[in-house]
Amino acid sequence: MMPDYLHLLSLPTPFPIGPVNTYLVDGDPLTLIDTGPKADVSRAALEAGLAKLGRRVEDLGRVILTHHHVDHMGLAAEIVARSGAEVLTHPYNLPWLADAASQQARNRPFYARIWEEAGVPDDIVGLIAQANQGMLHWMDPITPTGTLAEGQTVELGGQPWQVFHTPGHAGGLICLWEPGSRTLLANDHFLKDISSNPVLEPPAVPGSPRPRRLVEYLHHMQRMAALEPAVALPGHGEPVTDVAGLVRHRVAFHARRAERLLESLNGSAVTLWGLTRTTFPRVQRGMDYFLALSEVLAHLDLLEAEGRVQAQLRAGQVQWLRSVSS
Repeated sequence: MMPDYLHLLSLPTPFPIGPVNTYLVDGDPLTLIDTGPKADVSRAALEAGLAKLGRRVEDLGRVILTHHHVDHMGLAAEIVARSGAEVLTHPYNLPWLADAASQQARNRPFYARIWEEAGVPDDIVGLIAQANQGMLHWMDPITPTGTLAEGQTVELGGQPWQVFHTPGHAGGLICLWEPGSRTLLANDHFLKDISSNPVLEPPAVPGSPRPRRLVEYLHHMQRMAALEPAVALPGHGEPVTDVAGLVRHRVAFHARRAERLLESLNGSAVTLWGLTRTTFPRVQRGMDYFLALSEVLAHLDLLEAEGRVQAQLRAGQVQWLRSVSS
């Protein structure tokens, strides 16, 4: 059971993931954790959920955004305009929230190089770009008033909650932990029924190595499991009461997927695009192509970290092949 000062507000979204979980926190300031996307169906559900608790959007004094994906932050600007609430998030998320269009433009050369080296056809690259551009429809720019980083605490319901930076699904994702009740506000870090995608992102500092999001994700899943939460409150779906069991399941799932990728190499060198088409043959939509490429590259990163595959640049394309020792 979650603390009685936390209230789940499940908001429908226009996305395949389905409803997003937001959490209202009683206290001063009245706090909303995540907002849902800028969609009529999400806004209406938020207002209805608040009304059932005797609250209005205008009563909110603080908004905490767990990461920069639009299903979790798209309504933030509107909420601030109506309530004057302060907004807190991890520093990594700031440029995405303040001007996502400009951030997409800054990231374009990074993705262009990845897609070119991966052998992704131009028409698929176009579909991915169109899908990413479409995400801007579901949010308005917002400049947070403060940040929450690893090691800080934030008071919720009169209790100090610890901030953990847990990149993996997203570079700026944070979890919040209250040790007294052993409650973890886990958003998309732990989902009961699906595995969150380790989304491909450029480094926060240009010129730095590309983040290996799945390697990070597995590390931070183990790190959060070590807290021994009684319950993890997710960004989608039902609460997780067996965090250790879920983590074991996720680790095994990713190990199996990595093993299948290794087997598909069959002693030959294959591009990321070739492996993605083999692994996800039925993908047809732009955003699904992006997520599929992210997923496959993340597992190649994992195999590379284990010394089981290596990448070679041949004629402008990165070819993946088994390591001699694997």
